[in-house]
Amino acid sequence: MEIDKEQLDSTISKAKNGNQAAFSFLLDTFWSDVYNYQLKRTQNENDAEDITIRTFSRAFDKIASYDDKYVFKTWLITISKNLHIDLLRKKNISINADTS
Repeated sequence: MEIDKEQLDSTISKAKNGNQAAFSFLLDTFWSDVYNYQLKRTQNENDAEDITIRTFSRAFDKIASYDDKYVFKTWLITISKNLHIDLLRKKNISINADTS
């Protein structure tokens, strides 16, 4: 779904003010971008979906701190990338703990 900058800025502003419809619109607009990014990284549909859900949860918890000098999609992808790294660390710790 394409969204122009003015509409995106307005929607983000509404989301920052707690507007649930704005949150839903952002989720609908960017879900596939984040999910497809994670699917390529994880090669696992369940992990990709889990990370995507957690990405939007974290983004909406932190939306007030979003700085519009950054591209919103890039901000979401950065959150998603960091959550994937966290998952890899957690899995590595679990694997290492099992082999000790």
